[in-house]
Amino acid sequence: MKISRRSFSCGLLGAGVLVGAMPSAEKGSVRIAHLCDPQFGFVSGRESMKWRAVEHFNENYAEDIARCEKAIERINALSPDLLLFGGDMVQNVDDIEKEWPRILKKVHVPWMITPGNHDMGNRVTAANLGRFRRMFGRDHDARDIKGWRIIAGNSQFWHPTELKEDRVAYELWVESELEKAKKYGGRVILATHIPPFAFSADENDSYDNCPTSLRMKKLEAYVSAGARFMLTAHQHRLAVRGYKTLSIFGAEALCGNFDLRPCGFRVLDVNPDFSYSWNFIKV
Repeated sequence: MKISRRSFSCGLLGAGVLVGAMPSAEKGSVRIAHLCDPQFGFVSGRESMKWRAVEHFNENYAEDIARCEKAIERINALSPDLLLFGGDMVQNVDDIEKEWPRILKKVHVPWMITPGNHDMGNRVTAANLGRFRRMFGRDHDARDIKGWRIIAGNSQFWHPTELKEDRVAYELWVESELEKAKKYGGRVILATHIPPFAFSADENDSYDNCPTSLRMKKLEAYVSAGARFMLTAHQHRLAVRGYKTLSIFGAEALCGNFDLRPCGFRVLDVNPDFSYSWNFIKV
């Protein structure tokens, strides 16, 4: 199924689709499974949306963990070119190393990750950054996949931190990657946990966006680099936005959604002519 380059498959949003029903990627295209906010410990159930206590990890996290394992099983069967974890891997940052060492062994496809505020803290600390890197490796990364450049960033470095050298090094890395990306002729896909903006590029600062002091500079740099797509998480709801030639897709959370949409993950198929499909799979 081939979807217009400026749309996504609305008919699949409610009930989702089975893995076996996914369209086959065309030659020269790239397929990314985007799994956002597994956030073990976030809610007690998809319907109640009650906040959960975290005193008893194994008991309280069982539903979240089972749902994540089911999602990974479906993603493995789909065999995408990349599994992109959208961040917020746990509700409580201290829990990162409890279940993820075991769960990551179940992933049988290439993967990258964009750390979230629950993984790093709203302001990155040395303890949280070190814990994240021990568990997942790099907190920012870029790679070539089938002629596309995938750049996965750490949006928590948009905010002030005691780790000034790390923040400067990160920003220099982003600038370097965006400069390299220009040679890809638009075949560039960006990813962060927090989106550049929640609703409009001129909105005020909030918990859900990049600070206004940085936002427009970053958006213009993304467009100048030729990036055509950006995948985000964080908002626990479906969010589709755009800035000039950049389409910004925010996927549903795996742990629970504030817009009461079902839990699941998204699959982005992009073709060489930039036509795409962006399908939801309910878990």
